[in-house]
Amino acid sequence: MSLYRAAVRALAASAAIFTIASQGRAGAADMNFAVLRDGAQIGTNSVEVGHDGDATTVRTVTHVQVGFAFVTFYRFDQTESERWSDGRLVALDATTDDNGTLHRASAAARDGKIVVQGDGKTSEIASTTVPFNLWNSALVDQNVTLDPRDGSVKPVKVIDRGEDAVVVRGHTRRAHHYVIVTTFAQDVWYDGSGRLLQAELKGIDGSTIRYQLI
Repeated sequence: MSLYRAAVRALAASAAIFTIASQGRAGAADMNFAVLRDGAQIGTNSVEVGHDGDATTVRTVTHVQVGFAFVTFYRFDQTESERWSDGRLVALDATTDDNGTLHRASAAARDGKIVVQGDGKTSEIASTTVPFNLWNSALVDQNVTLDPRDGSVKPVKVIDRGEDAVVVRGHTRRAHHYVIVTTFAQDVWYDGSGRLLQAELKGIDGSTIRYQLI
C-alpha cells in the first residue's frame, strides 16, 4: 500500500477548488468527482460555490480511503475554503488529515501581499499566487503555486499536450490536455471554458489514480 500512498496523496491534496468566474477561466458552479484507483472508487471530492457581491467563495471537501475488508491502509481528508475578489485570492483556510497527521494552512491578503501560515510557519508570497488546485485552470499559467496542505510554495511546470477527447458521463467531450508537474506529473483535461473534466496520475506501483466528474 505504501507504494502508491504518495501518489494518492498528491492528487487528493490538489483537490481544493476550481477556478472562479472573476478569473475568467471557468464557470463557477458546484461539481462532484469520484476518486478512482484502477477503476474502483476510493473517495469523493465535492465543490460548493457561493457568491457575495463581487466576491466568490468556494468550499471543497475531499475524502479518500484505501483498505481491504475492515482494514484501512490509508486515509486522507481535507476541507478547504477560499474567498476571491476581483480575480485575486483574499483568504484561504484548509485543514488536512493525512493518515492521522494533521496539517493547517491559512492565508490572507494584506498590504499587496498574501500572508501565509502553514503548520506553525509564517511567510509572505506575491498577491498573484494561486493555490495548487487542479480545478483552477489559471494554474497552467503559473510557475509557482501555494500548497493548501501545509502553506508551502512549490515550483510548477506545465506541458501543453494540445486538443484531446475524454469520456465524461458517458459522452465524448473535446478537451485541452495538460501535464502539470510538481512532485508528481499529473494529467488534466479542461473544456473550452476552462472547466476541469478529468485529472489523472500514475502511482509508483503502476496504479492509475483518477478524478472523474460525476
